Amino acid sequence: MRTLSKILGFLLVLTLIVAVFRLGTPGLQDIDVHKQAIGLFIDSHYGIAVVLFFLLCAIFINSPLPLAAAMKILSGYFFGFYLGAVYNVCATLVACVVGFWLSRYACRNHFERLFYARLEAIEHEIERNGLYYFLSLRVAMVVPYFLINIVAGLSRLSFKDYLLSTLLGVIPASLIYANGGERLEHIRSAADLFEWHTAASLALMASASLLPVWLRRGSRQSN
Repeated sequence: MRTLSKILGFLLVLTLIVAVFRLGTPGLQDIDVHKQAIGLFIDSHYGIAVVLFFLLCAIFINSPLPLAAAMKILSGYFFGFYLGAVYNVCATLVACVVGFWLSRYACRNHFERLFYARLEAIEHEIERNGLYYFLSLRVAMVVPYFLINIVAGLSRLSFKDYLLSTLLGVIPASLIYANGGERLEHIRSAADLFEWHTAASLALMASASLLPVWLRRGSRQSN
């Protein structure tokens, strides 16, 4: 089982490398240029297009390459806002579960050598308030998802809390990206999606998700 996990992890990384070298790193402009061809492919092979979208999200969300945002905008543009939002949430959730599994099982030894020294400083807090911490990180979208997946996998956070924090945390961004897909012609980068009021709303939501942690700390200090 351990050997199988390592093989699957290696194949995922290899797929990412091959995709990058063969296809390059597409941006929003590339999507706009090839929108007609992509649209025809989706109309002719809708099921395959959805599966391909999920597979690419699983690869790109678990890599340091800035490709996941373009994929999520693509879902809103070609699948529409409602289906695009649903596919974004589901694909992101699947991708984060894959990243968690890679970190906790398939590539644990490798990731521990790279990240565990940093994790030790916050390990105790994660054990006590892990759900709220990871929820705030997802909502704020400051830390890349692939790093969140790795740290969560290395920590003692339960899979149930990880899954809940991920599900609740990815919904705001998924809606934003799907909405941005409807006005793709006017967007030149992912940063164009986040106007000041959107960023302020996300910061407020991230702070609210940490409110139980702050209240619990204040209660302990008063006692």
